[in-house]
Amino acid sequence: MKKLLFILLGFFIVGCNASESFIDPLKPKFETMSFDVVQKQLVIEQNLPDHVQKLISSWFNEKVKINGFDGSMVFTISNFKQEVSSINDGKRVDVSLSFSVLITKDSQTKKKLINGSVSSFGTLTGNFSLSEFDTVIQNTQSDLILRLSRDLKSKI
Repeated sequence: MKKLLFILLGFFIVGCNASESFIDPLKPKFETMSFDVVQKQLVIEQNLPDHVQKLISSWFNEKVKINGFDGSMVFTISNFKQEVSSINDGKRVDVSLSFSVLITKDSQTKKKLINGSVSSFGTLTGNFSLSEFDTVIQNTQSDLILRLSRDLKSKI
């Protein structure tokens, strides 16, 4: 009986001291899209958080394909905003950005402009650690880029 008590007490102490986060990082799965141009360029008009910068760059380089004979595409990211606010018993993070795609065809001197903006939010309530809140921020940023990808694909 004493051994069982010590084992239960040990589990209780270890459980109270666990520092593992219960929030899993989001790993977005982007869909491939293609544009009928020869050249593509990514323009980011302001400094972005590292996580957002990496996501946009990898999405643009790996999932935005070109398959044309002439023309160019300039994809511009602007107006990135991230706000953290307090809510009842927790925190909320709101992120948003605007984007534009300018497609120029050389042979036809034709231009097509696609504009859009996307936003996302995340919340965390109760008792939480800073690392859990950082994970919520990164998950919200990942969701933002996933929404960007879906919105752009729906407009082409």
